Amino acid sequence: MNPPGVVHPAAQDEPFYSVAEAALVLGVSPSTVWRWIDAGKLPAYRVGPKNIRIRRGDLHATIRPARTGAEEVSTMATEQLDRTPPTAAELARRHALVQEILELRKQLVISPLTSADLVRKVRQEERRSYGKPRA
Repeated sequence: MNPPGVVHPAAQDEPFYSVAEAALVLGVSPSTVWRWIDAGKLPAYRVGPKNIRIRRGDLHATIRPARTGAEEVSTMATEQLDRTPPTAAELARRHALVQEILELRKQLVISPLTSADLVRKVRQEERRSYGKPRA
């Protein structure tokens, strides 16, 4: 904010927005605009004792690309590093894990059972548990 009594030179040339209008223009909530003002990320000007206004230029200056060219190059370099072929030891480790998973799947297969078979199996287990003495 400007010090008291200091009028910004562009005040006559450029339109000002209220906090609510600025929020609508940027597609954010008014509380977000207030946080940006409080954090010093968005310049704001006091008009009278209670009114806060934001210059259009300052408002549009908050809009910037999410990524710059350098960041895109950095991201591409990282992706290329991730695409290096695995070593023979890594391939062997992965193959062993796949075999282990496939063996475990064979032990846990329930696909030949129908839902009626599963219900019957649960009922049988319940009947067996009724005959056992409680601890």
